[in-house]
Parts: sequence; structure tokens; C-alpha cells
Amino acid sequence: MKAILFLSSLVLLSSVIAEEIAYGNDPAQLMDIYLPANPVNAPVMVYVHGGGWSRGDKARTGNKVDYFNSRGWIFISMNYRLFPEGRHPNNVEDVAQAIAWVNNNIKNRGGNPDQIFIMGHSAGAHLVALVATDERPLQKSGKDLSVIKGVIPLDTQAYDIPELLSDQDAKLYRTVFSDDPKVWRDASPIHHVTKDKGIPPFFICYSRGMGKQVNPGRYKQADNFASALQVFGIHAEIIDASDRDHGEINQWFGKPDDKKVTGAAERFLTTILSSSRPRER
Repeated sequence: MKAILFLSSLVLLSSVIAEEIAYGNDPAQLMDIYLPANPVNAPVMVYVHGGGWSRGDKARTGNKVDYFNSRGWIFISMNYRLFPEGRHPNNVEDVAQAIAWVNNNIKNRGGNPDQIFIMGHSAGAHLVALVATDERPLQKSGKDLSVIKGVIPLDTQAYDIPELLSDQDAKLYRTVFSDDPKVWRDASPIHHVTKDKGIPPFFICYSRGMGKQVNPGRYKQADNFASALQVFGIHAEIIDASDRDHGEINQWFGKPDDKKVTGAAERFLTTILSSSRPRER
């Protein structure tokens, strides 16, 4: 009966069956749940796609489903409201609502509600970083930051939007986040980092950017964010993946030969799962 209550449809994708779930009432608030064989108390990875906050879809998972399922993880890929309906803070509140749904319901599918991790690429990387540093979206969904055990942002320049816009007149960011500096600050993960909030550990990756030449802004944003976390004793690793571009950093995740990002991420996740690492010191 529980499966009937939660099941909305089954989607066949790359020979893997995904259970599509509505985690909210908006048509965009959907997630695909990919289960490993016979999950029992399995850890869970929730993935948030990119697309400039205005496009993208949960179906674009790359190698991640096979990678996580083959290691006994439940993998979830979610949609969220896109711009303009997904204007800040609606999009990050969708991510929080999805995490809350997983925390409340994943045990029914063999998952461990105390081992929920989040990963995002590009705009999704911004959103997972924001939901894990600004406690308000999760509080609105009846949860707190403790439900997130670790965060993997795969390449974003939006850790500090005021700083970004002081360096360049980026039309995309002004379109999505308006011309209001208060909104820029509120949507910036770095400006929500403080002590005693229970911010989870971070594994922060950055690429060289959109072209063939390295964009120094990628490193600067990632390094400043990692440093801000570390100041308050929050575990933050940073990976220079500038051997790949903005798309490749995401596309290559889960490939057997990707030791730099995937291999290091696996060590990060394994360490958290196998230890009682304090969230802050």
C-alpha cells in the first residue's frame, strides 16, 4: 500500500527504472528515485541539475546513477521551479522541500534518513551550497541543517554574487538575481556561513570554466568559500579540476578513470559514513 501512496509513475531511462515522485504541489516539483538492488539502510545522494537556474532537467544524470547504485547508494535526481517561477528563494526552497520529503519517506524504500547527501552542478551547485548554509529554507520545510550529512558542489561562480558582480557585469546573474544587492547577498552561500549552525562538510570542485582558457574567477569563488567555511571549523575540501571545462566536470563524474574528482569524492563520502566526524569544532 505504501508504494501505491507514493508512486506517481515509472520512467525507463538507460535501462534503469526510476520511480518519479511529486515532492510538492507544483508541476515542477518532481524527483526520480533510482534504487540499488535490495537496499537496506542505504545512504542517499540527492542531485540538483544545472542550467543557469532557467533550464535543465532531472533526466540528465550522466554516469551518476550507475556509479552510486553500484555502490549500494540510493540516487535521486530532482527538478525544481525554474526562472522566472523559480526566482530566488523559490528554487532553493524547492531543494529544501525535496530534502525534507526524502528525510521523511526514504526509509520506506530501504534508505537511511540519517545519511542524506546532496550534490549539484552549476546552478545546482549554487543551490546545494545555499541550502546547506542558509538554514531558513529547511526550517520552512520543518527540518534543519543536520539532515544533510555532506555537500558536493560541482562548479559554480555564485558562492558570492556581490563579489562576482563587482568583477564583471554578468547579464545572466543580473537577470536571475535582479539588480538588488540585498537579493545578491541573500542568495550567496558565503554570506550565510557562521559558526554553531551545524553546516555540513563540503567537497568543493571547480573547473576551468566555459572555454579553453582557465577562468580565475572559478578558483577565486571556490577558494574564498572554502576558506570561509574553514574559518569556522567546518570541513571543506577544494578540488582543482581545471583540466576539464564546466560541462566535463559534471559529465565525467562517475567514470572509472576519474580519480581527481570522483575518486576524491568517494573518499570524502566514505570518511563521513565510516566516522563520527564532528560537524564543527
